[in-house]
Amino acid sequence: MTLFNSYDRAGLDREYDNRSKVANSAEISARWEAEGVAVRKQFSADLDQPYGEHPRQRVDIFPAAKRDAPVLIFIHGGYWHMRDKSIAHFLAPTFIAADINFVSVGYRLCPEVTIADIADDIRAAISWVGTNATNFGGNPGQLYLAGHSAGGHLSALMGGPAGVPQGTFKGICSISGLHDLEPIRLCYLNDALSLSEKDATALSPIRLVRDAAAAGMRLPPHLLTVGSLEGPEYLRQRDELAAALREKRQPVECVDLPDRDHFTALEAFGDPHHPLCLAMLRLILAPSF
Repeated sequence: MTLFNSYDRAGLDREYDNRSKVANSAEISARWEAEGVAVRKQFSADLDQPYGEHPRQRVDIFPAAKRDAPVLIFIHGGYWHMRDKSIAHFLAPTFIAADINFVSVGYRLCPEVTIADIADDIRAAISWVGTNATNFGGNPGQLYLAGHSAGGHLSALMGGPAGVPQGTFKGICSISGLHDLEPIRLCYLNDALSLSEKDATALSPIRLVRDAAAAGMRLPPHLLTVGSLEGPEYLRQRDELAAALREKRQPVECVDLPDRDHFTALEAFGDPHHPLCLAMLRLILAPSF
């Protein structure tokens, strides 16, 4: 039975099962963790700074040497029910070297909480970073947000019409983001997420941008990317959000990642020689908007 576009349940499950699609995904994740350990030994870091009472409501700050420097807030992936903020630490050195503070955000996970609750966690973390930025050398007027997979969803959500107040961010980056949650609701992932149809609509950046009144809406520039090997659903997720933003006359740039899968797409973000990383650095250090 067709559930979504041309997909039945089995087809949707295959599209969104990244660990099955990428045979060495466990090896890649282990490499990120090992590199993160090395980063924490090599660089100064203020770990587990609380923005709430739950043990996962913490941020890790890797400060730049320069004072009053931009701040890049990063949201990890894991389909809203796995992983933690340490998985992103391997990305920090590239941005520290460019005099950008790197902040990795932790948040509560499903099924303990809902995705709406996670969005509230991200809002709280962003507020905390803005309030405390000057304490670690950051400029609260130069906040940027990026995330991978579920973190890409949360980044686009925060930068969209239902996110944080307009003007909070100077730029957003969604790497392999989930911007339409309806197929997520209909596939195996919902066993852990318990999304309702109403939830999927209310939390989907594509639908929120499409439904928003264009007059007076000023969203931050969006940088959207996905690996060419991630499959048609991930490509659709990126392209439909880009189209919705363009229709509303909002600034958006798409970066293609040839021969990258769901995991190596994230590695491109931290590679200072890769066009994706360079696009993010331009957005932060030489904005054209």
